[in-house]
Amino acid sequence: MKKVIGLFLVILISTATVFAQGGNRQGKEGDPSKRSEKMIEDLKLDDKQAAEFRKVEADFREQMKKERESVKEDREKMREKMIAMRTEKDAQIKKILTDEQYKQYQEKQKKADSPRKKGHGRK
Repeated sequence: MKKVIGLFLVILISTATVFAQGGNRQGKEGDPSKRSEKMIEDLKLDDKQAAEFRKVEADFREQMKKERESVKEDREKMREKMIAMRTEKDAQIKKILTDEQYKQYQEKQKKADSPRKKGHGRK
């Protein structure tokens, strides 16, 4: 009987530990579409701007996904492609937003990027 109780406790503790470490691996706002919606709300975009912003974001996510699959082995090549794609995305977004909105957008992007650059991003 003691062995059964001991085994049960070990399993219970192991399970609790696994769930405690799981967490949300994509950060506070894991879903990209939720992040886009929050950005739209924060920047106070009108309906036309919001629709264009969503399209640019969705196209960018799709393009990133394809690139990750095509250059799995060569990380440096993938990095260069990602930087170029982000630059292009920012240029498209700049066309959609007003100057003031674009400044806010850049500030929010810097805040989001700073933990990643310090090595606290995805692992």
